[in-house]
Amino acid sequence: MPIPTAEMGVIECGGKVHVVGGYARHNVNSDYHQVFDPQSGEWTMKAPIPFPCNHLSLAVVGRRIYSFGGFIEQNRCPHSKCFVYDADEDRWEPLPNLLRPRGAISAIALDGKIHLLGGRDVRSLDWHEVFDPATAKYSILEGMRGSTPTQPFAGQRCHMGVVLVDGNIHAIGGRKDSYDFNTSLHAVYSPAADSWSFRALLPTPRSGLSAAYVDGKIIAFGGEAPGIVFAANEAYDPASDTWETVAPMPVPRHGLHGATAAVVGSTVYVPGGAPITGGGVQGAYHDAFTFG
Repeated sequence: MPIPTAEMGVIECGGKVHVVGGYARHNVNSDYHQVFDPQSGEWTMKAPIPFPCNHLSLAVVGRRIYSFGGFIEQNRCPHSKCFVYDADEDRWEPLPNLLRPRGAISAIALDGKIHLLGGRDVRSLDWHEVFDPATAKYSILEGMRGSTPTQPFAGQRCHMGVVLVDGNIHAIGGRKDSYDFNTSLHAVYSPAADSWSFRALLPTPRSGLSAAYVDGKIIAFGGEAPGIVFAANEAYDPASDTWETVAPMPVPRHGLHGATAAVVGSTVYVPGGAPITGGGVQGAYHDAFTFG
């Protein structure tokens, strides 16, 4: 990757991997927009995001990339600014602000709308906000729910992985407030029932991880806990409700919160991240994961 980056937004759009904002070049609020083309194997720079920040969250609907919130200092000072990027025009435009400023949201598109889960302002939140690109309006659903025997309020989460599987949203891992309170919670939102249910816990509690759905399985990549950054990757089979260990990343990394892994075909691209805990180091790493 041309510019070492962590705590950024990553999304696939039109078969290309977009990496936006984050910590870069020892600055915590960059506006860089790096794009990788798997067909050519080349990186290019595109229009920078109008408001430099870290821990922003991206989702894609059609040929447009939507950016929500983030922090303007290291893991703090959240903002509510949102933007949309037109991949055909290479242009960003402003959107209505979030109803509540926050960063480290986990965003996922479902049926043309974008679900914004959790995040953090001063503390982790259980917010479930939905943005409708057609009307440019937000709505609030009942908050995320969930608990484990040792964490009765694990619905209040940030820095978690999120994926869409068969029309349901899986929210995996993350933390309450800090990585001292990581969770292994695996909660699933059904839009048909407008309710949350629970699946097998993530084997390794962690936050700052990424998640992707490929070849019928959810993969949890990297993440951090006190004193450790994970190279370990774990795969979840929705059919059997079980987890297994799969090939680790070549370099341990965190700073990959949300859906910051881009799936193109049957390949998962995991760019950037940080090899040590905290935000002092950014990586130019760019790995690709496939089954078999």
